[in-house]
Amino acid sequence: MANMRLVTVVGATGAQGGAVVRSLIETGKYKIRGLTRDPTSAKAQAIKRLSDNIEMVSCDINKSDDVKRAFKDSWAIYALTDYWAQPDKPEVEIQQGTLMADIASSLQIPYYIFSTVENVNKLSGEKLDVPHFTQKAKICDYIKEKHPNLKVIYVEPGCYIQNWQNMAKPQKLDDGTIVFAAPLNQKAKLHLVDIDDTGPIVREILEDPEKYINQDICICGEEIAFEDVAKVFTKVTGIPAISKTLKEEEFRSALSFLPKSGQDDLFNMYKWFEEYGYYGKNKDWTNGKQLTHLNTFEQWLQKTGWKGDS
Repeated sequence: MANMRLVTVVGATGAQGGAVVRSLIETGKYKIRGLTRDPTSAKAQAIKRLSDNIEMVSCDINKSDDVKRAFKDSWAIYALTDYWAQPDKPEVEIQQGTLMADIASSLQIPYYIFSTVENVNKLSGEKLDVPHFTQKAKICDYIKEKHPNLKVIYVEPGCYIQNWQNMAKPQKLDDGTIVFAAPLNQKAKLHLVDIDDTGPIVREILEDPEKYINQDICICGEEIAFEDVAKVFTKVTGIPAISKTLKEEEFRSALSFLPKSGQDDLFNMYKWFEEYGYYGKNKDWTNGKQLTHLNTFEQWLQKTGWKGDS
């Protein structure tokens, strides 16, 4: 155990971080320092119970002293930011991302993995404003400019399949039909990821991290037309389903719990999907599949047994 390398995981109780912790601990090669706001929470304690080689540590990634203490002595760090924690204060995400990179660089952390997405504003010629994408890309630009000696690997998870279990939960009609609804035309392509597959990707990267320095690794199981989502769901579950194109007003009504800025962000995101795809027009979204198997929607349905409920 004394010779195990320490990997620190930001957001260890979240979808990405939890997947990374689970995959790395299965290898038996690493000690894990999981960062979370509340290490006494049920989620944090459940992760800690996975192994004696996991410690859960309280860390506020807005605070320099917290981040320094949490990152100290790490061989590798898995870092991410969460725009949706404070959508009314978009500048906070960039502050968090730049602070973590500054500290990782100052501590001379050997390997820094950062979870990001595309600069929608720039790639759309400023036609589309999608802060929860673009701000992560701006953090990447900052890292490349300010910390050229930091060995960074960028991972880009696609559109979470698991979103259909929570914020984009499908409606169930009286006759039992499941409705996948989005402001998308039927032919629009979705780039889907089983977010649990973040773990195997990071595991493979850390087997030979030098190979991936300054690369963008897309974590995406498949490209699928919106109309085919319902067809695949019915094929696997036997439950009737449709893909429904929402009008803008319908979409915003369903998101009335969000501030208008958040609604705008998500509506523009779907317009981005329609015109450019999740990763833009020039990125090889399949490169993560060269590292390890990544689930398609059909495989995820078979794995989970999900039938359209939460």
